[in-house]
Amino acid sequence: MQRMLLTLLFVGCFLLGMGRLSEATTLTANISMDNGYQIFLATEEAVVGDLFGAHNNWYTTYTDTTTLLAGTNYFLHVYGYDQGGIAGFLGQFSLSGADHRFANNLTTLLTNTVDWRGNNTGWGDVMGSLTALGTNGVSPWGTRPEIDTAATWIWAGDANDNNGAYFSTAIYATAAAPVPEPGTFLLFGGGLLGLAFLRRRK
Repeated sequence: MQRMLLTLLFVGCFLLGMGRLSEATTLTANISMDNGYQIFLATEEAVVGDLFGAHNNWYTTYTDTTTLLAGTNYFLHVYGYDQGGIAGFLGQFSLSGADHRFANNLTTLLTNTVDWRGNNTGWGDVMGSLTALGTNGVSPWGTRPEIDTAATWIWAGDANDNNGAYFSTAIYATAAAPVPEPGTFLLFGGGLLGLAFLRRRK
């Protein structure tokens, strides 16, 4: 009996220390692009990465999701292309859990000219500054209700003449301690109660 209680206590302590390693972070992207886009997740800035969304309809906001592994740093790459007139990229991004943070050190990120970089030649090239075209609601796009009103329409270079743009932002793995599952507390607590009971009997 004592051996079993000690085993429960050991297992509970081990799981308490490990936390919820099985839970992955979900990245959710809400994007409006004039006209179309492809979105990728990469582990290196110069590598395109894995495609997890592609759409072409400038007046629609699309939602794409993908999974991030704990302990891994990423780069979020978005390629936008225009098919006439002014071009623009508007987006709102979020991360579930506490395993990762965006370049702004938060789990939410909007399109802006501070936390994003871009150019008209490709990822891995020198990523330059971006042009701000106004916040969500500005003409000619109007308000996109699925995206925060503080998000900024952005483009690399001249939004009227440059028909292709490459956007990039970093996603960093954090050292935040994961929250243990309730079952872990039960194992740990059961072992402690059992040891206390045995000590009282002695």
